[in-house]
Amino acid sequence: MPRPSRTGPSVRPIAHRSLVDRVTDELHRSILNGDLPPDGAVSIVELCELFEVSHIPVREALRRLEREGLIHLRPARSAVVAALTTDDLDQTYRLLEVVEGDLIMRAVPAMTDDRLERIRRSLADLTELDTAGIETAARADAHRALHLAFVADVAGEVDRRVLEMLWYSADRYEHVLAAAPESRYAEDRTLVELARAGDPERLRTAWIAHLRDRSAAVREALPSD
Repeated sequence: MPRPSRTGPSVRPIAHRSLVDRVTDELHRSILNGDLPPDGAVSIVELCELFEVSHIPVREALRRLEREGLIHLRPARSAVVAALTTDDLDQTYRLLEVVEGDLIMRAVPAMTDDRLERIRRSLADLTELDTAGIETAARADAHRALHLAFVADVAGEVDRRVLEMLWYSADRYEHVLAAAPESRYAEDRTLVELARAGDPERLRTAWIAHLRDRSAAVREALPSD
C-alpha cells in the first residue's frame, strides 16, 4: 500500500525547485558579471522568454534575490537590480568581519592535514581561473569556495546561510574593479600559510585586514553615492 504523504500538496515538486535553483544561479551570474547592472530594470516577461520558462520560477528566483538584497521587486512584472552604495558595502564587510572572524578562530584548532590540503587546492583553483581570464562570476565562485574551505568544518547550517548572503552581497561589487593581476592573491596565500602555522590570532588579524583591503579597493573604485 502506498505510504500516505505527511507533507500535503503545498510542498513543491523537486523538479520545480531545481528549475528555480537554475534560474537563481543564472541571475546571480548575470548580476555578479554586471550583465544586469546596478539600478538596471529587469523584465519578468523578458526573463521568462529568455529562459523559456513560466513566470513562476522566475518570480521565485527574484524573491530569493530580493531576500539577499540584490533585487527590488516592483509592480507590473518588473524588478530593479539593487544599487551599489558605500553604505551597503560597509555593512556587508563589517558583518563579514564578525562572522568569518569568529569562524576562523574556531576553525584553526580543528584543522587537519586533509583540510589544509583542501584549502591549498582551493587557492590553486582560484589563481588558475584568474590567470585564464575567466568571468567575474566564476572567479567569485572560486573565491567563495576558498573562504568556505577554511571554515567548513566549524560552520553550521545557519552560518552557511548567513555567509552565502554576505558573500553574494560582497561579490556583486567585483565588476567595478579592473581585471586584477595574479598578485591579487598574495594575501590569500598569506592566509593559507598562517593556517598551516596554526596561529588563530594571527590568522584572524590577517583575515580581517584582507577583508578591509578588499573593501577599500572597491570603495575607491565606486562612483560617489
